[in-house]
Amino acid sequence: MSTRAAIASAVASLGVLALGWQVGTAGGQTVTAAPIAATSTGTTTTAAGTSASTTTKATTSTTTTQASAGGLTDGTFAGAAASNRYGSVQVTITVAGGKITAVDAAANANDNHSAQINSRAVPVLKSETLAAQGASISTVSGATYTSDAYVTSLQSALDQAAA
Repeated sequence: MSTRAAIASAVASLGVLALGWQVGTAGGQTVTAAPIAATSTGTTTTAAGTSASTTTKATTSTTTTQASAGGLTDGTFAGAAASNRYGSVQVTITVAGGKITAVDAAANANDNHSAQINSRAVPVLKSETLAAQGASISTVSGATYTSDAYVTSLQSALDQAAA
């Protein structure tokens, strides 16, 4: 391969990466898909306020039964802290009128990079929780461990509220 062809290939690869990054983010914010469902098609409004037509399929193998917000007891419920390899997350929900009205999440990180990821991911996860009124929310791209720990702790809080 000639030097010119190698450089052209590298520039094209960078262009593809840049395009993928722009598609995955909007204004520096991660764009999340619709809540995970068996199969759904529709228009999703993202945290950045843009709309996109999406088709999603279930990609998780979560075996816990997720409590629906309809039968929740009013009060404040703290979920169990869920640890991952980069820290831990503990979610506290406030339920009023059988609906989740507030979500608080304490995310402790083991390093500065994880703290940056958590500071970006947790607000998105909180807004997803309020919109979904349950634990059937999408993970945040680039924050899979934080998202999984968040959902685990959220499910613990929902289980307490459903009892």
